[in-house]
Amino acid sequence: MKSDSIPIGGEKAIMPERIPPALSKPLARYLELELLLHIFFESTGYCKENYGRTCNGCCNENIVEYPKIIAGCSELDEERIRIYGVGDLTKSCPYSSEKGCILKTHKTPKCIAYICPQFTRALREQGIDYDWLETHTLLISILNEAKFDWWSGSKIESYRINDEEFSEIKRQLRESLKI
Repeated sequence: MKSDSIPIGGEKAIMPERIPPALSKPLARYLELELLLHIFFESTGYCKENYGRTCNGCCNENIVEYPKIIAGCSELDEERIRIYGVGDLTKSCPYSSEKGCILKTHKTPKCIAYICPQFTRALREQGIDYDWLETHTLLISILNEAKFDWWSGSKIESYRINDEEFSEIKRQLRESLKI
């Protein structure tokens, strides 16, 4: 397996290795959307310019260990631990470091979707209306093949997304993020 180089702001960023074929389809799709968000956050340069760190979603607490009431998260958790280990359990988040998050992939839906209010305002000024709650819900829905209520986090119904629908979801996400 080899890494992809994707141009970002005139530079080439080394992207994570391709998704192993042994993963479930929901997790593979989740990781595709996570990669799109990673590319988007990196391309803005907002966190690097304002906080001196690479942006890949925000974190100021241990949200990687948020309550696991959603079934699809267990495969994500297992793969994260397989790739990155359990992390440093003495920190508020076992995957945080002085340079930011050490996870390049396999972040929880909240880890990758959430951005701070300042970043949200900066995006709006650029004409990008990013709603982290909607993105969080989309990621949970993809990961669990179900429709969720974004407010309560409750599963509404099981829903299998076909390949055509998933392609449309990716297209709409790219369009909304202007990538």
